[in-house]
Amino acid sequence: MVVSLRTGSSWLAALALCCGTLPATAQPAEGFAPLFDGTQGQAVIEGGGSFTVAGGVLRAEGPNGWLRFPGTARDFRLRVELRFVTDNGDSGVFVRALPDGAFARGWPNRSYQVQLLNPLVGGSLPPVGGVFRHGMPPGETALDTQAVRTAFTGTGEWQLLEIDVEGEELTVHLNGTEVTRASGIADVDGYIGIQSETSAVEFRRIDIQRLER
Repeated sequence: MVVSLRTGSSWLAALALCCGTLPATAQPAEGFAPLFDGTQGQAVIEGGGSFTVAGGVLRAEGPNGWLRFPGTARDFRLRVELRFVTDNGDSGVFVRALPDGAFARGWPNRSYQVQLLNPLVGGSLPPVGGVFRHGMPPGETALDTQAVRTAFTGTGEWQLLEIDVEGEELTVHLNGTEVTRASGIADVDGYIGIQSETSAVEFRRIDIQRLER
Protein backbone atom coordinates (compact mmCIF):
# COMPACT_ATOMS: atom_id res chain seq x y z
CA MET A 1 0.00 0.00 0.00
CA VAL A 2 1.19 3.49 -0.83
CA VAL A 3 0.66 6.46 1.49
CA SER A 4 0.63 9.87 -0.16
CA LEU A 5 1.97 12.58 2.14
CA ARG A 6 0.13 15.89 1.86
CA THR A 7 1.01 19.35 3.07
CA GLY A 8 0.76 19.56 6.84
CA SER A 9 0.25 15.81 7.26
CA SER A 10 1.89 13.66 9.89
CA TRP A 11 3.90 10.63 8.83
CA LEU A 12 3.07 8.89 12.07
CA ALA A 13 -0.68 9.31 11.69
CA ALA A 14 -0.67 8.41 8.00
CA LEU A 15 1.40 5.29 8.50
CA ALA A 16 -0.55 4.14 11.56
CA LEU A 17 -3.92 4.54 9.86
CA CYS A 18 -3.08 3.29 6.39
CA CYS A 19 -0.10 0.98 6.52
CA GLY A 20 0.42 -0.23 10.06
CA THR A 21 4.00 -1.06 10.97
CA LEU A 22 6.49 -1.07 8.12
CA PRO A 23 9.77 -2.99 8.31
CA ALA A 24 13.01 -1.08 8.86
CA THR A 25 16.11 -2.15 6.93
CA ALA A 26 18.24 -2.23 10.10
CA GLN A 27 18.78 -0.43 13.34
CA PRO A 28 20.52 2.96 13.14
CA ALA A 29 24.27 3.03 13.61
CA GLU A 30 25.42 3.60 17.19
CA GLY A 31 24.78 7.18 18.26
CA PHE A 32 22.29 7.84 15.47
CA ALA A 33 18.50 8.25 15.62
CA PRO A 34 16.04 7.97 12.73
CA LEU A 35 14.61 10.98 10.97
CA PHE A 36 12.93 8.48 8.66
CA ASP A 37 13.10 4.69 8.84
CA GLY A 38 9.76 3.75 7.30
CA THR A 39 7.95 3.42 10.61
CA GLN A 40 8.01 6.69 12.52
CA GLY A 41 8.58 10.43 12.41
CA GLN A 42 6.67 13.53 11.43
CA ALA A 43 7.32 15.79 8.50
CA VAL A 44 5.56 18.59 6.64
CA ILE A 45 5.51 19.19 2.90
CA GLU A 46 6.44 22.76 2.00
CA GLY A 47 5.67 24.25 -1.40
CA GLY A 48 3.76 21.27 -2.76
CA GLY A 49 5.70 18.31 -4.06
CA SER A 50 5.07 14.61 -4.47
CA PHE A 51 6.14 12.27 -1.66
CA THR A 52 4.88 8.74 -1.06
CA VAL A 53 5.78 5.92 1.32
CA ALA A 54 5.48 2.27 0.24
CA GLY A 55 7.05 -0.77 1.90
CA GLY A 56 9.12 1.42 4.21
CA VAL A 57 10.60 3.43 1.33
CA LEU A 58 10.13 7.17 0.83
CA ARG A 59 9.85 8.27 -2.80
CA ALA A 60 10.33 11.87 -3.97
CA GLU A 61 9.13 12.54 -7.51
CA GLY A 62 8.88 16.28 -8.01
CA PRO A 63 8.37 18.66 -9.60
CA ASN A 64 8.51 21.11 -6.69
CA GLY A 65 8.54 21.57 -2.92
CA TRP A 66 10.36 19.81 -0.11
CA LEU A 67 9.70 17.56 2.88
CA ARG A 68 10.74 19.29 6.12
CA PHE A 69 11.66 17.18 9.13
CA PRO A 70 10.62 18.51 12.56
CA GLY A 71 13.09 20.36 14.75
CA THR A 72 16.21 22.26 13.81
CA ALA A 73 19.84 21.18 13.93
CA ARG A 74 23.16 23.00 13.76
CA ASP A 75 25.97 20.45 14.07
CA PHE A 76 25.17 16.90 13.02
CA ARG A 77 25.96 13.87 10.91
CA LEU A 78 23.43 12.41 8.50
CA ARG A 79 23.43 8.89 7.09
CA VAL A 80 21.15 8.65 4.07
CA GLU A 81 20.43 5.45 2.14
CA LEU A 82 19.08 6.35 -1.28
CA ARG A 83 18.75 5.05 -4.80
CA PHE A 84 18.14 6.65 -8.17
CA VAL A 85 15.10 5.11 -9.83
CA THR A 86 16.12 6.42 -13.26
CA ASP A 87 19.34 7.48 -14.94
CA ASN A 88 18.23 11.12 -14.64
CA GLY A 89 17.13 10.88 -10.99
CA ASP A 90 17.37 14.26 -9.25
CA SER A 91 16.67 15.37 -5.67
CA GLY A 92 18.57 16.96 -2.81
CA VAL A 93 19.07 17.12 0.93
CA PHE A 94 18.51 20.55 2.49
CA VAL A 95 20.50 21.35 5.64
CA ARG A 96 20.45 24.42 7.89
CA ALA A 97 17.39 25.49 5.95
CA LEU A 98 15.53 28.60 7.13
CA PRO A 99 11.97 28.38 5.76
CA ASP A 100 11.20 32.10 5.91
CA GLY A 101 10.60 32.27 2.19
CA ALA A 102 10.79 30.21 -0.99
CA PHE A 103 12.49 30.44 -4.35
CA ALA A 104 12.08 28.67 -7.70
CA ARG A 105 9.65 25.78 -7.18
CA GLY A 106 8.86 26.20 -3.50
CA TRP A 107 12.29 25.31 -2.13
CA PRO A 108 13.63 27.06 1.00
CA ASN A 109 15.01 30.48 0.13
CA ARG A 110 17.91 30.35 2.63
CA SER A 111 19.46 26.90 2.79
CA TYR A 112 22.29 24.61 1.78
CA GLN A 113 21.42 21.86 -0.65
CA VAL A 114 23.51 18.73 -1.01
CA GLN A 115 22.85 17.71 -4.59
CA LEU A 116 21.36 14.29 -5.35
CA LEU A 117 21.75 14.08 -9.12
CA ASN A 118 22.52 10.76 -10.76
CA PRO A 119 26.14 10.97 -12.01
CA LEU A 120 25.03 9.39 -15.29
CA VAL A 121 23.26 12.63 -16.25
CA GLY A 122 26.48 14.51 -17.03
CA GLY A 123 26.21 18.12 -18.17
CA SER A 124 27.06 21.29 -16.29
CA LEU A 125 25.22 20.59 -13.03
CA PRO A 126 27.21 18.93 -10.23
CA PRO A 127 26.40 15.27 -9.50
CA VAL A 128 25.49 13.77 -6.14
CA GLY A 129 27.58 15.47 -3.44
CA GLY A 130 27.60 18.95 -4.95
CA VAL A 131 26.60 21.86 -2.71
CA PHE A 132 24.28 24.76 -3.57
CA ARG A 133 24.16 27.86 -1.34
CA HIS A 134 20.63 29.20 -1.71
CA GLY A 135 20.52 32.75 -0.34
CA MET A 136 23.55 32.02 1.84
CA PRO A 137 27.01 33.67 1.93
CA PRO A 138 29.60 32.51 -0.61
CA GLY A 139 32.27 30.01 0.31
CA GLU A 140 34.63 27.41 -1.08
CA THR A 141 33.43 24.01 -2.30
CA ALA A 142 35.73 21.22 -3.50
CA LEU A 143 33.81 18.44 -5.30
CA ASP A 144 35.78 15.48 -6.66
CA THR A 145 33.63 14.35 -9.59
CA GLN A 146 36.00 11.49 -10.43
CA ALA A 147 35.66 10.17 -6.87
CA VAL A 148 31.86 10.40 -7.26
CA ARG A 149 31.91 8.33 -10.45
CA THR A 150 34.21 5.75 -8.88
CA ALA A 151 32.17 5.40 -5.66
CA PHE A 152 28.78 5.33 -7.39
CA THR A 153 27.44 1.78 -7.78
CA GLY A 154 24.73 2.38 -10.38
CA THR A 155 21.10 3.29 -11.00
CA GLY A 156 18.72 1.19 -8.91
CA GLU A 157 21.42 0.34 -6.35
CA TRP A 158 21.29 1.63 -2.77
CA GLN A 159 23.92 4.29 -2.07
CA LEU A 160 25.12 5.46 1.35
CA LEU A 161 25.49 9.23 1.55
CA GLU A 162 27.02 10.69 4.72
CA ILE A 163 26.77 14.43 5.36
CA ASP A 164 28.70 16.07 8.21
CA VAL A 165 27.86 19.66 9.14
CA GLU A 166 29.94 21.17 11.93
CA GLY A 167 30.65 24.84 12.50
CA GLU A 168 31.47 26.37 9.13
CA GLU A 169 32.44 23.08 7.48
CA LEU A 170 30.40 20.58 5.47
CA THR A 171 31.72 17.27 4.12
CA VAL A 172 30.07 14.57 2.05
CA HIS A 173 31.01 10.90 1.71
CA LEU A 174 29.53 8.59 -0.92
CA ASN A 175 29.77 4.89 -0.10
CA GLY A 176 32.65 5.59 2.26
CA THR A 177 34.61 7.87 -0.08
CA GLU A 178 34.96 11.58 0.64
CA VAL A 179 33.69 13.47 -2.41
CA THR A 180 32.98 17.00 -1.13
CA ARG A 181 34.46 19.47 1.33
CA ALA A 182 32.83 22.90 1.68
CA SER A 183 33.76 25.83 3.92
CA GLY A 184 32.22 29.14 4.86
CA ILE A 185 28.94 27.50 5.85
CA ALA A 186 26.71 29.87 7.86
CA ASP A 187 26.81 28.71 11.48
CA VAL A 188 23.05 28.71 12.16
CA ASP A 189 20.31 26.36 13.31
CA GLY A 190 18.09 25.21 10.48
CA TYR A 191 15.83 22.46 9.24
CA ILE A 192 16.74 19.28 7.38
CA GLY A 193 14.61 18.19 4.44
CA ILE A 194 14.33 16.31 1.17
CA GLN A 195 13.88 18.09 -2.13
CA SER A 196 11.20 17.10 -4.63
CA GLU A 197 12.77 17.67 -8.04
CA THR A 198 12.28 16.39 -11.58
CA SER A 199 12.82 12.60 -11.41
CA ALA A 200 12.25 9.92 -8.80
CA VAL A 201 14.71 9.23 -5.99
CA GLU A 202 13.95 6.80 -3.14
CA PHE A 203 15.12 6.72 0.49
CA ARG A 204 14.98 3.81 2.92
CA ARG A 205 16.84 5.35 5.85
CA ILE A 206 17.65 8.86 7.00
CA ASP A 207 19.44 8.86 10.37
CA ILE A 208 20.95 11.71 12.36
CA GLN A 209 23.60 12.08 15.04
CA ARG A 210 23.45 15.47 16.74
CA LEU A 211 26.85 16.82 17.77
CA GLU A 212 27.53 18.74 20.97
CA ARG A 213 29.81 21.76 21.06
